[in-house]
Amino acid sequence: MRRDSLTLRIAGGVVGIDLLLAALLVSVGVFVARTQLLSGFDASLRNKAMSLRALVRYAEDSSNDLIFDASGLPSSSDVDHPDRFVVYDERGQLLARSGAWEGLPTNARYSAGDFARFRDGGVPFRALVLRNIEILDREAEGGPAARITVIYAASLLDVRRRVVLIGFYLGAAGAALLALVAWLTVWTVRRSHNPLHELAAQAGQISVGHWNFRAPRAATSLSELAPLTQALETLINRLRDSFANQRQFTGDLAHELKTSIAIIKSSLQVLLQNPRDAEEYRAGAAGVLDDCDRLESLVERMLRLARVEQLNDYGDRSRLPIADLLATCEAAVSRVAVLAGRKQVALDFSGAAGAQLRANPEDLETVWINLLDNAVRHSPPGATVTMRIQNGDAAIVISIEDAGQGIAPEDLSHVFERFRRGDGQYSMSFGLGLAICKAIIEAYDGRIEIQSITGRGTKVSVHLPQNSRQAVAVAPVST
Repeated sequence: MRRDSLTLRIAGGVVGIDLLLAALLVSVGVFVARTQLLSGFDASLRNKAMSLRALVRYAEDSSNDLIFDASGLPSSSDVDHPDRFVVYDERGQLLARSGAWEGLPTNARYSAGDFARFRDGGVPFRALVLRNIEILDREAEGGPAARITVIYAASLLDVRRRVVLIGFYLGAAGAALLALVAWLTVWTVRRSHNPLHELAAQAGQISVGHWNFRAPRAATSLSELAPLTQALETLINRLRDSFANQRQFTGDLAHELKTSIAIIKSSLQVLLQNPRDAEEYRAGAAGVLDDCDRLESLVERMLRLARVEQLNDYGDRSRLPIADLLATCEAAVSRVAVLAGRKQVALDFSGAAGAQLRANPEDLETVWINLLDNAVRHSPPGATVTMRIQNGDAAIVISIEDAGQGIAPEDLSHVFERFRRGDGQYSMSFGLGLAICKAIIEAYDGRIEIQSITGRGTKVSVHLPQNSRQAVAVAPVST
């Protein structure tokens, strides 16, 4: 897979913007230069046209005719393409002209200020037309001066060459500056990426046996890299804690399995030590079978926990069935009713029909059974364990409350840890019950909370997202 370069992306973006700016500046420069050159050209053209007025005078005889003195003609700016002019008197009679030129052609384009443009032999010309201007010579003292029309045209090739030359120099200077800016941009961007490379190098040294991460000072001082640095530190701390918990979990699980296997092995060894009758072997085999059931329960819980965590990370919840929450709670209550009867603990359950959730019903039953089993086991005889289902606007709340001895404050924050054993009432068998409950509830976008007062009891609240707002009240069920 081809890799893109962030440096080249940034440099390309900056150079692209600079290229547009350079092109804009060159265009503006050429436009301004052309405007100024044309302004100077027009001023020169007007001066030359006005100088022709001084060359027109009255003849010295008594005819009072106008004559043109060609000895004082202004010089042309373009030797290869001389200036052109034509002079008419006020009656339209030709007084003078350059060569065979008789004035503006029919295809001339006029513009403001009596200026016009035309081409002659492919050469661009600009002309000025001065109509009915007075000559400087006068027929008599105080008498009116004669009026003439002057058309003067000059080649624009020199102006165009200067504009092209200015555009070339501006473009060359812009290209040189653009190349310098591109090099400086690449150098600056690469240099600015040094803290990121140092940060990546530090993060690359992290391993299972080496969790020390010290972000470079240059990375923490930059506002753009500070969030990334904090995220890396948080991620590494979480990974370190996760690996530590996993190692602790593996060790605790190995201990639990070893203990269960040791019990089974010792029971069999006792049976084989001395000859026994059939009844004694039967009783011993029944005890070993009970031990096997406990070992099987541990393995089953481990498999369920792994499956739920896999569902939480990678599962497709859209394929899950719609579970009736009330039915799962009723099934859990009926399962725990036998244990409650032996413990002389009453079960008080009430809820609302119609609450539904996209989930595996067996997972939900597992949660309710674990929570109810804990509440019943740690309640004194004659106590009541209550279970309630409440429909809210955005969530369904299932609460289970007992009147047991409660959980010690120092153990309350650790009750969901695997194989955690404290002094409180939730020191569960094999240490997996509440961990499984928490994993299942979080897999279905819910949360579980525990409130406990030592000596007064514990309340567990489970919040699950609301899938159906239909609720039909049902009568409380007591056991």
